[in-house]
Amino acid sequence: MEMITSGVEALRDLASDTEKAQDGARVYDFSIRWGVLLSGRLKRLEHYYQAEALTDDQVQRYRELRHKLKDAAPQIERLGVAEATVPLED
Repeated sequence: MEMITSGVEALRDLASDTEKAQDGARVYDFSIRWGVLLSGRLKRLEHYYQAEALTDDQVQRYRELRHKLKDAAPQIERLGVAEATVPLED
């Protein structure tokens, strides 16, 4: 979860800096890392969540992470990077 949370922070940082957000190479590099996080780590977390294999603390942290992803939707759209493919609400 920490990797994805760090990715959300990096997304916000990139999107909030006009100069960085207009640097095509930087956005492209970020989008590759971001896509890996979403297609690998996030999907795996969702699997464990659906299988009820997470502890109560992990469930709470995962729900908070999904909320952060939902809040980051405008930045995701603005940068044109991959959107989360897991439900962002229960």
